[in-house]
Amino acid sequence: MKINALEIDFLAVGSNSKSGDAIAIRFGNCTNNRWNEQTIFVVDGGDKSAGEAMINHVQNIYKSDKIDRVILTHPDGDHASGLRTVVENMKIGKIWMHCPWNHWKELKPFCTDGRITTNSFGERLRRAYDYADQIENIAQEKGIEIFAPHQGAYFHQGDNVSLVKVLGPGKEFYLSLIQESDKTPRMLNESVSKTFSLDKVTKYETMDINTENLSDVSESTSSENNMSLILYITIAGKKILLTGDSGCDALYKAIYYAKNNNIDLRDLNLLQIPHHGSRHNLSQNILSQLYAPIGIISCAVNGEPNHPSPIVVNALIRRGINPYTTKGNGILYHVNTPQRSGWGSIEPSTFNPFVKV
Repeated sequence: MKINALEIDFLAVGSNSKSGDAIAIRFGNCTNNRWNEQTIFVVDGGDKSAGEAMINHVQNIYKSDKIDRVILTHPDGDHASGLRTVVENMKIGKIWMHCPWNHWKELKPFCTDGRITTNSFGERLRRAYDYADQIENIAQEKGIEIFAPHQGAYFHQGDNVSLVKVLGPGKEFYLSLIQESDKTPRMLNESVSKTFSLDKVTKYETMDINTENLSDVSESTSSENNMSLILYITIAGKKILLTGDSGCDALYKAIYYAKNNNIDLRDLNLLQIPHHGSRHNLSQNILSQLYAPIGIISCAVNGEPNHPSPIVVNALIRRGINPYTTKGNGILYHVNTPQRSGWGSIEPSTFNPFVKV
């Protein structure tokens, strides 16, 4: 199949202030405004209503009842909840997801609680990551294969090598994140998470980078966020980076891996801004190593000032990355496909000189 067409739909998630991710992707051969062959991916499913919207989208826009790959970037509810509905009600080729409860063998030497057994370890993590557990159970009932992708894993079709490649996390880093998570039975070498002050001060920013309030060093985020799969997509001549809720530590490791594999992340066409535009998931140094003219922020209607943070929006604009937010509306990025009836262009977010720090 000659792949010449691509559509990426960032569905709206969150009707109030709670953000999430739900992304539908189709690619294949499209000629004379007609899809001849297509492959469909779903990356995360948002909340329950977003999962229902995803099913409707695939059936009515993509005209299909099958999804070739379902990918859960990490087990947080705002990414996993809706996927239960998707997996339960659609035909699924394969699921890419991690099941933390399967790693007792590697983590047992680090457990400081002698009462913990294989079963109790698994049961505790299954309760902690309930949505992911339910997805696994549904998959097993339906006979759907689950693949645990680590850094370097990829999807290809025929001669089209590495259409979707996992830049992170690597297995060792992933195991360390399970070990550090507060959802895991007590482990050696647990890290202490940074806390953030609730007191906010309004500051004035200009386009001058010297007024920027985005940190120049790594901020802290949860272990679960850093578990996010970071996906590098090269389809129909375009280069896209999907980041889930990855934090700076995870992004640094993915960037390092990309450089060592001759992948230029400053030559992207589209960049998903991590964790709905939170200021705690990016730094000045990270942004110096990523570039795309388009930055997509999946965020709730009333997600501001956290999702997205005006500090992040301003930082993107300074660097020539045009930030587009969902805020209750889906966003379509497409290559060589027909215009959809009722869909129109959108404007990027604008610079906000007053930010809270």
